[in-house]
Amino acid sequence: MNSALSFPTLLLVLTLTVQATAPRAAGFDCGKTTTALEKTICQDPALSAWDEQLAAAYREAGRRCSAVELKTEQQRWLKDVRNACSDAECLAIAYQQRLAELQARRCGADVCAGFGQGLIGAWRLASGTGSFEEIAFSAGQTPNQGRFDTWLHSRPEFIDGRWRLQACELRLVTPGEPDASAARLTVKSLNADALEILEEGETEPARYRRIKP
Repeated sequence: MNSALSFPTLLLVLTLTVQATAPRAAGFDCGKTTTALEKTICQDPALSAWDEQLAAAYREAGRRCSAVELKTEQQRWLKDVRNACSDAECLAIAYQQRLAELQARRCGADVCAGFGQGLIGAWRLASGTGSFEEIAFSAGQTPNQGRFDTWLHSRPEFIDGRWRLQACELRLVTPGEPDASAARLTVKSLNADALEILEEGETEPARYRRIKP
């Protein structure tokens, strides 16, 4: 009795074995790579390991930092840094630098502590882009939340909206809307006279200057 596998059976076994042992980088499925760059990462054990570490660091940073800001930043890194590489050496350096940035990233309450009180007052847009010509924040009964009003062309736009600051994420709910509809922005910097807010989908923050305390 011939115990040798037929050619079709042997081919099926080999195919299943390859699929089961194919490397998988954490950021994407190596079985569904569509670019030469992704194939390079999947075929290099060291790069695949870097990708897994970076994905883990990104998830951890997401627990500390604004999801809006982090996602925008990561997409910019993928496009401008990682995807600009043409060889393994460049990719390794890009991964190592980005991993160090994410691991050292300071976010949340340690960075934005006190920003809730600092927001109180009126602000006027000082940059070319930004959703509000003027916005004024008032304090609520509990810290880091309250009411806001906005103006457009020197006329009231939204009156008596609600704001809440959680870590560095600023949530704005326009009048009459449920909390689930909140716009989520990131406070990038704040001092006595200047405020920078990064809006979702944008890469550069809108800058405001204080006009009233």
